[in-house]
Amino acid sequence: MSVDVRPATDDDVDAVVDLFRQYLRFYDQEVPAAEARAYLTARRDAGDSVLLVAELRPEDGETPSEGSAVGGLVGFAQSYPTWSSVSLSRSWVLNDLFVTPAARGTGAARALVQDTCRRAKDAGAIRVSLATAWDNVAAQGLYESEGFVRDQHFHHYAFVTGA
Repeated sequence: MSVDVRPATDDDVDAVVDLFRQYLRFYDQEVPAAEARAYLTARRDAGDSVLLVAELRPEDGETPSEGSAVGGLVGFAQSYPTWSSVSLSRSWVLNDLFVTPAARGTGAARALVQDTCRRAKDAGAIRVSLATAWDNVAAQGLYESEGFVRDQHFHHYAFVTGA
């Protein structure tokens, strides 16, 4: 199987909303489909984010097995282009990455990460940053194998406003 990564289109909205909601459930967030759709389309339409999707395709002569993830969207990545004051340069935040359980191990997550990094570089960004859970060892292994380095210089904090 091969993995195709491309920007999400209007035709992908229903599938991306489903993937996004699965991703949010992973983080114990239950969001109605209409809210997820509104959020994703608003970010994309305003140019706030870069939304990529991954699709598995059979190689020439390959027949997908029953129940395989081939032929539909199996994952997405959403990045937010921003700026770095310290470097006076563009920077991207890879905020969301999700691949369905059935498609894990196919290279879809790696393809999404690689394409995100390529697009960021092409857009003039000097870095792609991300955060992942301390116990998400699989994701850490993927990111490190793609050249991401754990920050040794800064502690990152968040203030929850309650808004």
